[in-house]
Order: sequence, then structure tokens, then C-alpha cells
Amino acid sequence: MTINRQASEQDGTLLKNRDFMLFWTGQSISDLGAAVTTLAVPLVAVTMLRATTFEVGVLTACATAAWLIMTLPAGMIVDRVAKRPLMIGCGVARGAVVASIPVAAALGHLTISHLYAMAFLVGSINVVFEIACQSYLPVLLSRRRLIEGNGKIATTNAVALAVGPSLAGGLMTLLHTAARVMVVDCLSYVIGIASLLLIRTPESRPPVRESRSMRKAAAEGITFVLGHPVLRRVVACSAISNLCDAMITTLVVVFVLGDLGADPATLGLVLGLGSAGGIVGGVLATSFARWVGPARALWAGKLCLGGFTLLIPLGGPGWGVLAVAAGLFASRLSTVAYNVLQITYRQSICPPELLGRMNASIRWLIRGAMPFGGLLAGTLGAWLGARTTLAVAVTCSWLAVLWLVFSPLRRQRDIALTPDWS
Repeated sequence: MTINRQASEQDGTLLKNRDFMLFWTGQSISDLGAAVTTLAVPLVAVTMLRATTFEVGVLTACATAAWLIMTLPAGMIVDRVAKRPLMIGCGVARGAVVASIPVAAALGHLTISHLYAMAFLVGSINVVFEIACQSYLPVLLSRRRLIEGNGKIATTNAVALAVGPSLAGGLMTLLHTAARVMVVDCLSYVIGIASLLLIRTPESRPPVRESRSMRKAAAEGITFVLGHPVLRRVVACSAISNLCDAMITTLVVVFVLGDLGADPATLGLVLGLGSAGGIVGGVLATSFARWVGPARALWAGKLCLGGFTLLIPLGGPGWGVLAVAAGLFASRLSTVAYNVLQITYRQSICPPELLGRMNASIRWLIRGAMPFGGLLAGTLGAWLGARTTLAVAVTCSWLAVLWLVFSPLRRQRDIALTPDWS
């Protein structure tokens, strides 16, 4: 255990852990920059290139396709190289790719194809970076501090997602074009790279491996996940929840604007209040885990709070939209808290040589369900209507936690750890 880890254990706070604070600060600023770009990219397409609805949809598909294509190869890369240099390289690459947009716009050469390529490349780099990030945190923190560390990262990520779109809109007013707004994202990557360069905690070199095919190496991660009595249930719960949450995200705009007759300003308020739940979930995850035990907290929070998401389809006109906001708040709170705890569980029970492929396998399995959620929402929404389809989605998302309720975790308070790999 490093001196840095010992200090954080003795002081009882991660705020005195220099390297974690550097890592957390850099990631928080990078998350905010990325959230700004999430809105800036479609704004560039619509306001500067006059993109059609179909072209904006293709742009979104290019960004999300990376999770299906790149996730498993990314896990193998993460397990074969030192993670901090890899994340630094990802930061440099992301900054260069994003910077190409304002440069091309200034030169008058920006095209929709350029945006498609940028979205896919940044999405692919993000896949590698996020898997490396989750696999690197156990290098900085002992396992008893992982819940707190993941909670802090999840909290600032939720803040970035809530604040980023509003910041992007304000910056566009100030800078006059959406392409210039993306310079902010580039600057955030520079800060993230600097924070990683300043970290002093040594990282063990990955063991030298015998030459194996990519298919066999990737299969080891999937085999570990599906062969573990709890991880496979985490995958089932998360995949169903992600599919249903994608349905909710797709239909809630149609429901609030169409069925409830609200205006765009009210919709923005409802979505903003819902996003605030993610911030609260990140803050409370650590305290909740200490109160009921980390193993029990993994399913108890989602089981108890998930029922409040049933308020979403019960919303009505006028003040009735507050029911939708309350349901979205509960959904984001329980989802972020659950994600903090399940990521910590994964980091705690997996040996280091499999961390990258384990994280990649789980992300590939659970995020791969999200595109189907959008398609299912459109199909059922056209057949049953937005309100009924939302009722089906929130109910299934809530009941997905039964995979964990009826698992070995039900009889545990604390996570049954393997030997201390970190």
C-alpha cells in the first residue's frame, strides 16, 4: 500500500489524498467539457450545416456505435498496457479530434461527414478512456475507499450532465457559433492531461502475456463475468434497466410536450429537476453503503426508490408535471447510487489482470441494450401511446433489481472480497 493510500485511510477523507484529488479534479473538468460538446455537436450540425433530422440521428448513432464496436478490444488494450499513460494519450487524441471542428469551421471546410467522423472517433477514444479510468482507480485507492471515490466521481459527472447543456447555450450566445464552443472542451482535456501527469502514485506494469488471439483474450473477460454468481446478475439487472431507461428518455419529451401540453421551458425545468437526482445519488451512495452495508445497498436503494419512478406516467397537465419531475429525480438518484455501488463491487472482486476486460465485457453487454430501447420505445409508443409505454418501461426498470434481490447478496451485508489485489 502506498504512502498516499495510508494517508487517506488515517485522515478519514479522500480530500487529503493528493493523487486522487488531482485525478478527480481533472476528470470533473473533462466531464464538464464533454457535456458542453454533447450539445455543441448537434448545434453545429443544425445551425451551421443545416442538417436534417435524419442527419442528426446518424450523428448520434456514430457516437454511440463505438460502444458496440470498440468496447471489447478496448478491454484487451487496457489490460496490456499501463493505464495512466494510456489515459494521457486518449486525452491528447480527443483534444486533437475535437479541435479539428472549430479549425475546419474557421477555414470554411466543415462538412457533415467531418462531424460523423469526429463523433465516431471521439466515441471510440472515450470507450478506451472510460474503461481505463475504472480500471485505474483501484491503483489510487484501497478497496475500502472505492465506494467514496466512485461516489465523488459520479457526483461531479452528474453535475456536469446537468450544467453542461446550459453552459453550452450560454457560451454559444457569447461566442456566436457552436464550433467555437468546442474549444472549451479542448481546454478541459488539457487540464485533464495535466492532472494525470502530476500524479505520483506508482503503477505496476502489467504482466507479460503469452501471445493469444483477440477472440480468446476477450472471451476470458466475458467468461469471468458470466461465470460469476453475482456479476452475471448485475449484468442482467443493468441491461434491463438501461433498455428501459432508454425508452423513458426517448418518450418523456413526447409525453410532457404532447400528452401534457407543457411548453419547452417547462420541459427544461422538469428535466433539470430530474438530473438533480443524479447529484444527490452520487453524494449519498457512500453514506447509504456505510449504513446498510455495501452488499445490501447494491440492491436495497434501487428496490426502495425505484417504485417512485411510477410517478412518471402518472403526470398530468399543469402542476401535474411535477409528478414527472419527481419520478425522474428518483430514477436518476437510484441509478447513479446503484452505478457507484456496482462499479465498486466489480473493482473489488476482480483480479487486476482482468480488470480491463471485465469492465469492457460488462459495458458491452449492458450498453448494447440501449439502442434497442429507443427502437422499442418508438414501436410501443406508436401502438400503446406514450403514457402506457412509459408505465411499462418504469415498471420493468424497477423490477429488474429482483435479479439482485434473489442473489447471494441478499444474505450479505459486506462485499465478500477476494484477496487484496490492489
